[in-house]
This record gives sequence, C-alpha cells and structure tokens, in this order.
Amino acid sequence: MTAPASQPSSRPFALPGGVGDPRVPLIQVSDLSRIYQVGDVQIPALRGVTLEIRRGEFVAVRGPSGSGKSTFMNLLGCLDRPSGGRYLLAGEDVSTYDSDRRAQVRNRFIGFVFQGFNLLPRTTALENVEVPLFYNGTPHGEREGKARAALAEVGLTDRGHHFPSQLSGGQQQRVAIARALVNQPALLLADEPTGNLDSRTSVDIMALFQRLNRERGLTLLLVTHEPEIAHYAHRITVFRDGRLVEDRPVSGVRDAARDLAAMPPDPHLDGLA
Repeated sequence: MTAPASQPSSRPFALPGGVGDPRVPLIQVSDLSRIYQVGDVQIPALRGVTLEIRRGEFVAVRGPSGSGKSTFMNLLGCLDRPSGGRYLLAGEDVSTYDSDRRAQVRNRFIGFVFQGFNLLPRTTALENVEVPLFYNGTPHGEREGKARAALAEVGLTDRGHHFPSQLSGGQQQRVAIARALVNQPALLLADEPTGNLDSRTSVDIMALFQRLNRERGLTLLLVTHEPEIAHYAHRITVFRDGRLVEDRPVSGVRDAARDLAAMPPDPHLDGLA
C-alpha cells in the first residue's frame, strides 16, 4: 500500500472526557450557527440550532437542499467550526479545538460514510479500510488484522483483495462503512449513504446500520432526502432555512432486515452478492 503524503500526528490523543460516562449526552449543541462570508455578503447556513443526542441513538436528518442539514453534519463531524453557539461532544467543547486536535477527533472518535463511497481506486478493499489506521499511527503489523475484522463485520471477508472497480455499488459502500468502523468510533455520520444505490441495496445497507446500532450501541446520524429511508431510524429531525423545525420519535420504526427478506431477489440489480 502506498503511504499517503502527509504523516500521522505523533501527538498523544485522548478521547473527550465524557465518552465513557453514559450520563453525558454524546452531542449537545446550543444556539449553534454558521455564517459564510461571500464577498461582502453574509450567508447564514445555520441559525441557532439547539439539539441533544444521547449515545446509542439512531437519528435521521432531513430537509430540502439549502436547509442547513449538510452544514450541521459538517459541524458535528469537526469538518468545520461554528460561527456562534456551543458544540459539546461527550461533554467537551470541540469548537475550541485547533485543527490538529479536530483532525484527531475525526480519526479516532467519528466515522464518516458518504454517498460517493470515496474509495481510493488503485488500492484494494483491505488497503482502503487500513487508511484511517495509518493516519493515527497504528503499527503496520496491526493494521491488516483490524482491517480484516472490519471487513468481516460488514460481510466482505472474501473481498479484501478486490479493487473498487471489481465491486458492486453496495459492496463499495460496505467497504466505506468498514473503513468508518475500523477505529471503533463512538459516532457514525452518514451523508446520503443510499443515494447511489438501488432500492434493494439501500434496504440492505439500512439493515447493516440497524444491526450496528443495536449490537454495538453505535450512535448514528443519517442525512437522507428519502422519507422511507428515514423511517429506519428511531428519531427524525427536519431542517429548513437553517433552522431545526421538527424533532420527533419515529412511530413504528421499520425493520430493514425484515423488509429485505420480503423483497424478491433481482439479479439485474446492483446487489451485494
């Protein structure tokens, strides 16, 4: 595997102080705002959002384009910093962290899954999953074992030496999920993870997310524009014009594994076989 150009930080890392305390909410945002400056014009992308998410919750984030949901996810993922308000992650105000510390939090504490998979095309599935381990300085001898375990967790034990071009869309997304899981994060942020997948594969991915949430106690935040996908979560939040306008539990959460079993197989679809 070719090493990325930048080297992992040698600074010691400690997870936010409240990560081991179930009494501390995993996410607390208060009056959170984000304003972008474009020339002389200020564009408010997020306007005073207040929200709390406890560990082990599975939350869907919905809203039209320009509603602020992607900005919100970027702030939660420490990919951006708020213009105002507070963001406590496991009890610590991460908005005060410098760029190096935020990068460490992203690597060790948060997993990311995106619509476009974002796999390195010239490296195998196994090597793609190893990338986060390189950046946090995991010894070479440990990386392969951890990556193989993550691939096994998403059902791709036998696909480690395949390149992304040799995998279906569903399999590529599973590799991306394995990469997000390899550092054992406390929080998984998924931005339109089913946007490039057919209906059957989308339900299969949601069954995987539900299993991870149920068996691992993994906290999941899922951005989606698909209302039927949102109903696999336990709670739905809705953004509009940069504001949180709805936050409600899901009545009658759909069971993705059950829905998948009821769907007829179609060999022409981009499945996971």
